Amino acid sequence: MNPIICRWLAIGVALLLGFAPLLLGTEPAKPKEQHFNGKVLPLKDILQKSGVTLDKDAAANSFALVTDDGKTYPLVKDAGARMFFNDPAVLNRKMRLTGHLVGDTPFLKVLQIHSYAKGELCDIYYWCDICSIKRFYKAQCECCQGPMELRETPVKK
Repeated sequence: MNPIICRWLAIGVALLLGFAPLLLGTEPAKPKEQHFNGKVLPLKDILQKSGVTLDKDAAANSFALVTDDGKTYPLVKDAGARMFFNDPAVLNRKMRLTGHLVGDTPFLKVLQIHSYAKGELCDIYYWCDICSIKRFYKAQCECCQGPMELRETPVKK
Protein backbone atom coordinates (compact mmCIF):
# COMPACT_ATOMS: atom_id res chain seq x y z
CA MET A 1 0.00 0.00 0.00
CA ASN A 2 1.15 3.52 -0.73
CA PRO A 3 2.97 5.05 2.32
CA ILE A 4 1.08 8.34 1.94
CA ILE A 5 -2.28 6.56 2.02
CA CYS A 6 -1.14 4.55 5.07
CA ARG A 7 -0.11 7.72 6.85
CA TRP A 8 -3.47 9.45 6.15
CA LEU A 9 -5.35 6.33 7.17
CA ALA A 10 -3.43 6.20 10.46
CA ILE A 11 -4.15 9.88 11.13
CA GLY A 12 -7.86 9.32 10.37
CA VAL A 13 -8.06 6.36 12.78
CA ALA A 14 -6.24 8.35 15.50
CA LEU A 15 -8.65 11.28 15.08
CA LEU A 16 -11.65 8.97 15.13
CA LEU A 17 -10.46 7.33 18.35
CA GLY A 18 -9.68 10.72 19.89
CA PHE A 19 -13.13 12.09 19.13
CA ALA A 20 -15.00 8.85 19.92
CA PRO A 21 -16.23 10.08 23.35
CA LEU A 22 -17.71 13.19 21.74
CA LEU A 23 -19.23 11.26 18.87
CA LEU A 24 -20.73 8.64 21.19
CA GLY A 25 -22.03 11.25 23.63
CA THR A 26 -19.98 9.98 26.58
CA GLU A 27 -18.17 12.36 28.89
CA PRO A 28 -15.16 11.68 31.07
CA ALA A 29 -16.06 10.91 34.68
CA LYS A 30 -16.28 13.97 36.92
CA PRO A 31 -13.77 13.98 39.75
CA LYS A 32 -15.24 13.19 43.14
CA GLU A 33 -15.68 16.28 45.34
CA GLN A 34 -14.47 15.85 48.90
CA HIS A 35 -14.10 17.89 52.08
CA PHE A 36 -10.56 18.39 53.39
CA ASN A 37 -10.07 19.79 56.91
CA GLY A 38 -6.79 21.37 57.91
CA LYS A 39 -4.61 24.46 57.60
CA VAL A 40 -3.17 26.07 54.49
CA LEU A 41 0.52 26.84 54.88
CA PRO A 42 3.30 28.09 52.64
CA LEU A 43 4.86 25.05 50.95
CA LYS A 44 8.31 26.38 51.82
CA ASP A 45 7.52 26.01 55.55
CA ILE A 46 6.30 22.44 55.09
CA LEU A 47 9.34 21.41 53.03
CA GLN A 48 11.76 23.18 55.35
CA LYS A 49 10.81 20.72 58.13
CA SER A 50 12.27 17.98 55.89
CA GLY A 51 15.41 19.96 55.09
CA VAL A 52 14.29 21.03 51.62
CA THR A 53 14.70 24.63 50.51
CA LEU A 54 12.33 25.90 47.83
CA ASP A 55 13.55 28.49 45.29
CA LYS A 56 12.42 32.01 46.25
CA ASP A 57 10.32 32.48 43.10
CA ALA A 58 8.44 29.24 43.80
CA ALA A 59 8.15 29.89 47.54
CA ALA A 60 6.10 33.04 47.02
CA ASN A 61 3.50 31.17 44.96
CA SER A 62 3.27 27.74 46.54
CA PHE A 63 0.82 26.75 49.26
CA ALA A 64 -0.47 23.43 50.53
CA LEU A 65 -3.20 22.16 52.78
CA VAL A 66 -1.96 20.09 55.71
CA THR A 67 -4.94 18.03 56.83
CA ASP A 68 -5.85 17.13 60.37
CA ASP A 69 -4.52 13.61 59.73
CA GLY A 70 -1.15 14.95 58.50
CA LYS A 71 -1.53 14.57 54.72
CA THR A 72 -0.22 17.37 52.51
CA TYR A 73 -1.99 18.56 49.37
CA PRO A 74 -0.37 21.30 47.24
CA LEU A 75 -3.01 23.78 46.05
CA VAL A 76 -3.68 24.47 42.39
CA LYS A 77 -3.20 28.20 41.95
CA ASP A 78 -6.47 29.29 40.37
CA ALA A 79 -9.62 31.22 41.26
CA GLY A 80 -10.74 28.59 43.79
CA ALA A 81 -7.63 28.95 45.97
CA ARG A 82 -6.88 32.62 45.20
CA MET A 83 -7.84 33.68 48.74
CA PHE A 84 -4.74 31.95 50.15
CA PHE A 85 -2.40 33.45 47.58
CA ASN A 86 -3.70 37.03 48.14
CA ASP A 87 -4.21 37.26 51.90
CA PRO A 88 -1.80 35.96 54.56
CA ALA A 89 -4.54 36.52 57.18
CA VAL A 90 -6.27 33.31 56.05
CA LEU A 91 -3.17 31.13 56.30
CA ASN A 92 -2.46 28.79 59.21
CA ARG A 93 -6.12 28.73 60.27
CA LYS A 94 -8.51 25.82 60.56
CA MET A 95 -10.38 25.55 57.23
CA ARG A 96 -12.62 23.15 55.35
CA LEU A 97 -11.80 23.07 51.66
CA THR A 98 -14.17 21.41 49.22
CA GLY A 99 -12.53 20.23 46.05
CA HIS A 100 -11.00 17.29 44.28
CA LEU A 101 -7.59 15.82 43.60
CA VAL A 102 -6.28 16.37 40.09
CA GLY A 103 -5.92 13.02 38.38
CA ASP A 104 -3.54 10.71 40.20
CA THR A 105 -1.62 13.61 41.76
CA PRO A 106 -1.74 15.06 45.28
CA PHE A 107 -2.69 18.48 43.85
CA LEU A 108 -5.92 19.85 45.29
CA LYS A 109 -8.27 21.87 43.08
CA VAL A 110 -10.27 24.03 45.50
CA LEU A 111 -13.91 24.68 44.66
CA GLN A 112 -15.16 26.17 47.94
CA ILE A 113 -13.65 27.43 51.20
CA HIS A 114 -15.15 27.50 54.67
CA SER A 115 -13.42 28.58 57.86
CA TYR A 116 -13.90 27.57 61.46
CA ALA A 117 -14.45 30.45 63.87
CA LYS A 118 -14.91 29.56 67.53
CA GLY A 119 -15.40 25.95 66.47
CA GLU A 120 -18.27 26.84 64.12
CA LEU A 121 -18.26 26.29 60.35
CA CYS A 122 -18.42 29.65 58.55
CA ASP A 123 -18.69 31.10 55.07
CA ILE A 124 -15.57 33.19 54.53
CA TYR A 125 -15.48 36.03 51.99
CA TYR A 126 -14.58 39.68 51.37
CA TRP A 127 -17.30 42.35 51.48
CA CYS A 128 -17.61 45.96 50.39
CA ASP A 129 -20.05 47.80 52.67
CA ILE A 130 -20.43 50.69 50.25
CA CYS A 131 -21.30 48.68 47.13
CA SER A 132 -22.60 45.45 48.73
CA ILE A 133 -20.21 43.38 46.62
CA LYS A 134 -19.02 39.95 47.77
CA ARG A 135 -15.76 38.35 46.55
CA PHE A 136 -13.86 35.21 47.50
CA TYR A 137 -10.41 36.75 47.33
CA LYS A 138 -8.82 39.90 48.72
CA ALA A 139 -8.91 42.83 46.32
CA GLN A 140 -10.03 46.41 46.06
CA CYS A 141 -13.71 46.82 45.25
CA GLU A 142 -13.97 47.16 41.48
CA CYS A 143 -16.86 49.59 41.90
CA CYS A 144 -15.69 52.17 44.46
CA GLN A 145 -11.99 51.15 44.58
CA GLY A 146 -12.27 50.92 48.38
CA PRO A 147 -10.96 48.11 50.57
CA MET A 148 -12.99 44.95 51.03
CA GLU A 149 -13.36 43.51 54.53
CA LEU A 150 -12.78 39.84 55.40
CA ARG A 151 -15.96 38.40 56.88
CA GLU A 152 -16.96 35.09 58.38
CA THR A 153 -20.59 34.22 58.91
CA PRO A 154 -21.85 30.96 60.43
CA VAL A 155 -23.19 28.50 57.87
CA LYS A 156 -26.96 28.18 58.16
CA LYS A 157 -28.00 24.64 59.00
